[in-house]
Amino acid sequence: MRDTFFAYLVTLAYGDKETPTLAQVVFLSQNGAEDTRTVARALLQNAKQTAPEKPRFDWSTLKVHGRQSLSNDELMGLVDAAEQGQVGVGRVSTLKLS
Repeated sequence: MRDTFFAYLVTLAYGDKETPTLAQVVFLSQNGAEDTRTVARALLQNAKQTAPEKPRFDWSTLKVHGRQSLSNDELMGLVDAAEQGQVGVGRVSTLKLS
């Protein structure tokens, strides 16, 4: 039996509090009703999680300022900051995958 995953486009804010950097990333979950609170909790607990059987962020989809990708070192810095609660979740939108 195949697990069902729901995809969400998540807007993250990090860096300077006055002028944060905005980024978007896809979050995969088995929950069809994620919101900013539950995704923020998952960001704290599962930022480095890549196994498909758990909620996870598909960091390969991360885009900063709409189109820029991060280097591996920059991405690892962002993931580490997320695990420490230094990255905020601004918006969570359901994605329809086809």
